[in-house]
Amino acid sequence: LSVPAAALVRRGVLNFHMLADSGMKGADGTIASRLEVHIYSCSLGDAEGEVAESEEMAPRWWGCDQVPLGQMWADDAHWLPHVLAGGDVIGDFTFADQATLLSHSLDKLPPGAMQLDEQRIRRLRVDHLVYGVPGSLEEACAAFEAATGVAPTKGGAHKGLGTHNALVALGGAEDGSCGASCGYLELLALDPAQQPRPERVWMAMESIAARGEARLVTWAHTPARGLEACAAAAAAAGYQPGDVQSFSRQTPDGRTLQWQLAYRHYTEAMLPSDGLVPFLIEWAPPCAAFTPAASAPRGIELLSLRAESAAPLEASASLAALGIDASDLLAQPAGAAPCSSRLVARLRTPKGVVEL
Repeated sequence: LSVPAAALVRRGVLNFHMLADSGMKGADGTIASRLEVHIYSCSLGDAEGEVAESEEMAPRWWGCDQVPLGQMWADDAHWLPHVLAGGDVIGDFTFADQATLLSHSLDKLPPGAMQLDEQRIRRLRVDHLVYGVPGSLEEACAAFEAATGVAPTKGGAHKGLGTHNALVALGGAEDGSCGASCGYLELLALDPAQQPRPERVWMAMESIAARGEARLVTWAHTPARGLEACAAAAAAAGYQPGDVQSFSRQTPDGRTLQWQLAYRHYTEAMLPSDGLVPFLIEWAPPCAAFTPAASAPRGIELLSLRAESAAPLEASASLAALGIDASDLLAQPAGAAPCSSRLVARLRTPKGVVEL
């Protein structure tokens, strides 16, 4: 069968961990101990051609209520009925061998959830997420690796702003956990080498250090119309995103990374709408191949980015001034606005789904 890519609807993703030879091998002939399977559906009317027998299977059509689950891999009984009923899934399965399923976890999502979140993330144009951590950056990286299975790499120091960071790439729907279409995650900590501490430390890091609790502080947005044009339009609409400033640093291999920012994200009280409104970033075109999103360790996919605001009307107006549709970010609970705001990212990792 031949199906146009545009007709495919993403329905789920499954991680398989094989503790013994499953009979599945990679392109290089080695045994595959971890498999990442992406599930798509389409209408039969969008397909052309006929199904044909292959080395792997002799195909046969089945009614949705007649699928012979007892003759299939043990995981299928857990997720396939939900998908056939219209829902989406994210799952992890561990097999001792082809016949023995040792453990599994499964998130059953409502119909269309993965496609909707994918579209929202695309429209938000996330460059990166800022995850503030108290204590040492090294300890935070170790804890992050233990929780996700991916080790962040050391980034650099923000001279004059009091912090340093570590990075992991965030894949998107097009590339799963293998690519960097959704930017990257920045673990941010106070830099003990910057003494005395600068007068203005950014990203509310002094408050995070004082409380001793890590949290998703804010995020960076890459404007489709260009940073300077977006900043000017936002100012004209009554929102001040901050002055446009140029930055650069050397990468470990000696190349110069250049970018521009517009931000006013210093103390906790200065975070626009408690950090839900992003700062702006634009990378110099010659640096596209070695930005953090392109060069940081891979293995994590950004599934969704949602927020609750204590002042939704103010947040919506500020987002609109930046050209961002507030409905793509804000997910307000029913009833009155919450007493405090929060930003929540759902990440699919080698160790399952993790929320920050």
